[in-house]
Amino acid sequence: MLVASGPSASDVAIPLMEEHVLERISAIEYSLNMVNRRLDSLMDTIERIAASNFIDHTMIETLTDTLESAGIDLRNLEDEWRKRIDSKIQETEDVDRLELRVRRIMDAYHGSQRALFGLWIEKSHDLLLDEKAKESLYFLKLAFEHDPSNSELGLLLAEVHFQEKDYGSAMRCLNRVLDKRPDHFEATFLTGLIQQRKGALLDAQKRFERAVGLKKDSSAAHATLGSLLANVGNKKQALKHLSTALKLKPSASVHFLLSAVYYSSGESKRAIQHLKQATELDPQYGEAFYQLGLLCLEMNWLRKAQQCFKTAQSLNPREKRYRKRVRTFSGESTGPDQLNRLIREELRLVQYGTTSEQQKRK
Repeated sequence: MLVASGPSASDVAIPLMEEHVLERISAIEYSLNMVNRRLDSLMDTIERIAASNFIDHTMIETLTDTLESAGIDLRNLEDEWRKRIDSKIQETEDVDRLELRVRRIMDAYHGSQRALFGLWIEKSHDLLLDEKAKESLYFLKLAFEHDPSNSELGLLLAEVHFQEKDYGSAMRCLNRVLDKRPDHFEATFLTGLIQQRKGALLDAQKRFERAVGLKKDSSAAHATLGSLLANVGNKKQALKHLSTALKLKPSASVHFLLSAVYYSSGESKRAIQHLKQATELDPQYGEAFYQLGLLCLEMNWLRKAQQCFKTAQSLNPREKRYRKRVRTFSGESTGPDQLNRLIREELRLVQYGTTSEQQKRK
């Protein structure tokens, strides 16, 4: 029998397998080295930020001590500082939201004059950022006339009309959106808001009910429907929708409206509980403190009532009602504007008109 000389197939496979394993090990080592470098870089960045924060904190402490030694009252300094931070964060979020919407408008455009269309949208974007909503309408209208099937653009134009309280123009824009997209949640919901502000409550209710059907997890839609139902005297359904809104998203304004419904049903203690929760969620909610003061006054809790009235007046000293201490849960205090912030946060709307106190709280 002849025996073949030379290395066998298995002898050749082993070195090849070892070479493959070594290559994998080498790749893993390279990846680990890269991770280590990134971690080192990240640690350096964290250390620099920590050092910078320490220096800034020390400077603030020194400045605070110096001002206090000069007799300046700084008890509200931290609260004002936090308000300023919240305001800056909100401004940044507003800019990001608007830029996202502009991109969606441009993505939805399929015409042949993209450069001209983009110029109109850019002009309107810049004016909106400069809080010149009325001036932005000129360019938004030009763009929408050029591209009437652009639902994203129609919705933005409607919102700016809404902000300027031109409800007729806003409704026309929204109806054009709904002609193209009958199940458009935002357009449906906004038509309800317009009808509510025009006093067409039955039509508004139908639109809010449709909006809830289109998006059952919308806290704003449930809350607005609940508020309207409370306004027309359907307390049972109002409580149902307001409670659902609260489960979907904690909200001071929804607690406030629930308190109003419970108070009108003779359940003052439950009303007080919801008002307390409203003030805990939003310590700047002057109307909630005022109504809580009125309810405490009815319960003969005089010291607590005085504290609430004092807080309400300090938050909004120009509000004359806070000095009279009458009319618990008036129509003015429970009107549709109470939910502006909740609606805006959920729908990511452009800023629209509000009462002075709500604007202050925003």
